[in-house]
Amino acid sequence: MADHGGPAPIAHLHGMGGHLLLYPDRIRLLRHGPWFTAMNLLAHLEREMETIILLRDLVAVHMVRSLLLVQFLRLTYPGCPVPSGHYLRDAFAENAFLFSLADNRPLLAMQRQITDVAAAARDHHARA
Repeated sequence: MADHGGPAPIAHLHGMGGHLLLYPDRIRLLRHGPWFTAMNLLAHLEREMETIILLRDLVAVHMVRSLLLVQFLRLTYPGCPVPSGHYLRDAFAENAFLFSLADNRPLLAMQRQITDVAAAARDHHARA
């Protein structure tokens, strides 16, 4: 899934919350699919359909864990939504990505990859 007119992503995940695409300089979150639509209708969660986060602005990548509910990544950057304490609102926030109800090993691998690519992007930006 290439960005129109730009390079192909380094890595991508397709999960319950849509697509997460990692590029050398940014993360692109695309929210779509039956799970996202159902949660929007049932819980009245009005969220952005697409979010782009520049890696040089990324402060942290958190894995939010729950014993009973799906885990998700929370991406922290200046101006991002602060955690509300409401699980569904936080899981569907513009800076969050849901992957799976069962096996989140690919999400953990993506968390590490985002952290590594973001560190490289910050180093490159600092040298420029």
